[in-house]
Amino acid sequence: MNLRDKSATAWSNLGRRKVRTALTSVGVIVGIMTIVTLVSLVNGVQEQVNKQFEKIGLDRVTVRPRVEGGGGGFGGGGFNLFDVRERTQIISPADVARWRKWPLVKSITPEIDLPYGVITRLHWDDKVKPVRITGDAMSAMRRGPFSEAPDPLAGTLDLPETRGSIVLNKGVLKSFRVPESKAASVLGQSVQISLEAPRGEKQLYKFKIIGVSSEGGPSVQIPASDRVAMKSWWNNEPDALKSQGYDSVSLRSSDVSDAKVLIDRLRKEKYEVQSIDAIVNVANRIFAVIKAMLTLVSGVALLVACIGIVNTMIMSIYERTREIGTLKAMGASRGDIRQMFMMEAGLIGFIGGAAGLVLSWGLGRLLNSGAHWYAKHNDLPLPDNLFIITLPLAFEALFFAFLIGVFAGLYPANRAARLDPLAALRHE
Repeated sequence: MNLRDKSATAWSNLGRRKVRTALTSVGVIVGIMTIVTLVSLVNGVQEQVNKQFEKIGLDRVTVRPRVEGGGGGFGGGGFNLFDVRERTQIISPADVARWRKWPLVKSITPEIDLPYGVITRLHWDDKVKPVRITGDAMSAMRRGPFSEAPDPLAGTLDLPETRGSIVLNKGVLKSFRVPESKAASVLGQSVQISLEAPRGEKQLYKFKIIGVSSEGGPSVQIPASDRVAMKSWWNNEPDALKSQGYDSVSLRSSDVSDAKVLIDRLRKEKYEVQSIDAIVNVANRIFAVIKAMLTLVSGVALLVACIGIVNTMIMSIYERTREIGTLKAMGASRGDIRQMFMMEAGLIGFIGGAAGLVLSWGLGRLLNSGAHWYAKHNDLPLPDNLFIITLPLAFEALFFAFLIGVFAGLYPANRAARLDPLAALRHE
């Protein structure tokens, strides 16, 4: 028997018991559908995270001052009421000026984090509303993985180095009942921000609106120089920048290779350094582990499917014992019989895998539509596609399903191959 004859015979035998073949494939369908759906979700989240990091810039390097006990406070950001560690090496304006002259540095943005305990309110048009104060670079770093970069609804989002400028978020306009269509009319208007300390003291700072951002939260962006003044007032010291330095500095190079050179150079100066490229590499490794774990968990359904395929193939051997004896009497070898039954089992797995892949694609489209509808009606920045089935994933799912079928058919195929032809022909 050649390969074509074996394949045709295996396909014909599956067609004899269509209902039993379909029911046996259900286990494979459920297993493959579960694996593909979960892995496609991880693929979608991973793609969105990587896109967001690319928008922030893989060539970005973030530097923080060194503190007692090591570490530079990465991950928390801002002032921590319970972290009383002193900074053993600050980032001074002289350091920033020196780094700015480095040939590999394309741009540099120093940042000041305001204390979390300070109460900030915006005074505008005889109304007062609470707001959150950030800087443009830090707001970009702290956006979630599904958030898009904000667009200017009016004016500019680029903050100058001098004091007195402010960018309002769309959420601020909403809280002050200013229509989004009138965003351009607020440019040039004067506002004030008040800082209130728990001790009851209050300080006002004047600003001029230079832009309106499409971000929805009730936040405003002000230059680092204004945040230095606010932090100095909060800490009750003349110049917080001189005593504590910058909380972080973001440097951008021309490409990722230059960023790695900057990282080595800055670490030699004993600063805490972190790059977006390193974060992406760690994130991708985490996603790979998550994919492997989800695949193993979903493999329980495929284990059940294996048992079903084994049972079906053993029943098929009992029903076709005389047929096996006839094939052997006509010259079919043990290898031919073994391969024919393994092909049948492999086809059951392949059929189940193909059906599970199609169902997973349909379920992903349905869930994507549901997520898009929910995000649209709740003003959430979720992406359009959370479930992404790539070609490698589809081919791997089909191959894995076929392999599961072949593995499940191994024992029944060997059992059929060992049948004695004379005993098989006498079987009733």
